[in-house]
Amino acid sequence: MAILFTVLLILGVVGTVTVRFAGPQTLRNELQQSALPLAWLVAITATAGSLYFSEVAGYTPCEFCWYQRIAMYPLVLTLGVAVRRQDPTVIYSAIPLAVVGALIALYHYQLQLFPDQSSLCSSGAPCTFRWIETFEIVSIPLMAFVSFSLIIMLLLINNRTRPVPEEPHR
Repeated sequence: MAILFTVLLILGVVGTVTVRFAGPQTLRNELQQSALPLAWLVAITATAGSLYFSEVAGYTPCEFCWYQRIAMYPLVLTLGVAVRRQDPTVIYSAIPLAVVGALIALYHYQLQLFPDQSSLCSSGAPCTFRWIETFEIVSIPLMAFVSFSLIIMLLLINNRTRPVPEEPHR
């Protein structure tokens, strides 16, 4: 299952970047039109993945895993409502959550790379332990970091073509 999540993330990032910067104009327009639903799909998949790893596979989440979940889980609801309402202003609430989550995930990943550091995590669920190690470098925090980054990219792509409504003049 970890390989499936890893491959999906790789395809998502490569596909998004390729279409955005090297794809034909029609494909770029399609990406801009579907960027918000795609960001929501990334949030749903990341949430489902984290629940799978803890509830089905039995991996005990560490403290930083919980912080990443605290940033990711509300994105499912926030982006879902935005998709339903076609609300381009969701960028103002979703990007801060995604940036905070990405920074936590990046810090967590570097803890795994350099485990001799001290951390706040308990010995029952150490932050340096790698439950998975796909392709020898991909761990759960790296998957979380890429998910948050992909959500940020998609929200920025979505917002490029949709003007933010102006406030009425007083």
